[in-house]
Amino acid sequence: MKNLVVIASLLLLCSNFSHAEQYGAAVGSGPAKSVPDAIAAVDAGSQDVMLLEAEVTSVCQAKGCWLGFSSDAGDVRVTFKDYGFFVPFSIRGKQVRVEGMMEKTELSLEDSKHLIEDAGGDPATVTEPIVEYQFVASGVQVLS
Repeated sequence: MKNLVVIASLLLLCSNFSHAEQYGAAVGSGPAKSVPDAIAAVDAGSQDVMLLEAEVTSVCQAKGCWLGFSSDAGDVRVTFKDYGFFVPFSIRGKQVRVEGMMEKTELSLEDSKHLIEDAGGDPATVTEPIVEYQFVASGVQVLS
């Protein structure tokens, strides 16, 4: 009986490690785009739902209401569908997979300053509107 309890405990422990950290809806398991590939797709006119996989380079420092990816092709700011979930600040530096839609947009000067402030920067340094790629994710899966 004692061995059965030990085995059950080990199985429970292992099952906890097999579940990825997840925020929002479940993320698909198909092939994911890199940040440069996703930017190229949007620049070519794509408006499709996509999977994107990248390292988180920034997180909203106010409440975790967005995360950011950076690449030589450009930066992507990921917000969360219907403001339905947030991510912890500790997600920065981790590899994640997101599912949703992306578009290129120009922020107002006021929104640009707010974005820089939420990222922990000085809004006084912003003198022009930011043009960015925005990804609205239905879910975020932490891979590592």
